[in-house]
Amino acid sequence: MNRTNFFQSEVVDGVKELDFLHNSLSEFTLKYPTTNYRVDATDLMRPDMISYKAYGNVYFWWIIMLVNSIDNPLTDMQTGQLLIIPSKLDIYDFQKKFRIRRSR
Repeated sequence: MNRTNFFQSEVVDGVKELDFLHNSLSEFTLKYPTTNYRVDATDLMRPDMISYKAYGNVYFWWIIMLVNSIDNPLTDMQTGQLLIIPSKLDIYDFQKKFRIRRSR
């Protein structure tokens, strides 16, 4: 699932651009039970590895960052920080709602 799928495309001066002001990412909701994950030293600057540990793939790292209000995973994560890990069911519901293709 690519984050750019959530942004509308606009044509400005003949160039197709993404409209970063209007997107559907704010529509992500937590309906199913979540789990928690405590960041350790090997996870710093590697949100993809957190996604791999939680889901078995590296594609949902940005959803974990979104839910935890982490804007910059390279500087905003700390050892010992407790992260909320959304259920895969919430992710799949979100994909269905916005007809987003899953990443491979």
